[in-house]
Amino acid sequence: MTQSGQPGGPPPPPPASPPPPSAPPPDWQSTPQQPSSPPPSGGSGTPTWTANLTSQAPVAGPAGYYYADVPNRIIAYIIDAIIVGIGLFIVNAILASFLPAPTVRIDPNNPFNISVDQPIVTALILAVVNIALAGAYFIYTWTAMRGTLGMKVLGMQIGHEQDGRTITFNQGVIRYLLLGAPFSLATALTGYSSLGGLIGLAAFVYFIALLVTTAQSPTKQGLHDRYAKTMVVKAARSVA
Repeated sequence: MTQSGQPGGPPPPPPASPPPPSAPPPDWQSTPQQPSSPPPSGGSGTPTWTANLTSQAPVAGPAGYYYADVPNRIIAYIIDAIIVGIGLFIVNAILASFLPAPTVRIDPNNPFNISVDQPIVTALILAVVNIALAGAYFIYTWTAMRGTLGMKVLGMQIGHEQDGRTITFNQGVIRYLLLGAPFSLATALTGYSSLGGLIGLAAFVYFIALLVTTAQSPTKQGLHDRYAKTMVVKAARSVA
């Protein structure tokens, strides 16, 4: 009888290959996924960004999540703005007792014509405080809770655009500077002469730009999400 490995015998079996390393469990996002159907078009055949406002395209990766649509994100932001606004109102009221008071002017010919001039020092201090406190709220909730209180109410969460992991502090700072800081600045300087009006107008135009870019994006990533490399999704069980 011939031995294995001797001339004329069967070849030895190949060595068993080691098992492949186990991949980490997928998160809610692996690769941005385009919607399965093209967005509705206008009469000229060009996609209209307003048609994408409420689209709910499924996220690539495990089932159960959708790209958060614009209306849900606006509602969540309003909830957060109310929460932050209450806190800022209390802080600003306390600071106002230590800062130069605004000057109230009444037209002697028209007692209903009242103007309020706020000292530039007061306006700048309040602007810095508003931006810092609002930033602390948004950045902390994004990085520690994966979503603000408003987002949690609507079943949304934020993560890295590539794999859905919790975003870093730097990502949170970039996203806040592009999303919340302009509106916090506009709120703080609203009462400061014509400067506040111009800043408020610029903030409104910027808000429209964020709205349009978010609605146009197949993955609902506006300018703030693109630069911060973040993405907002909504749990399917919370999708109406």
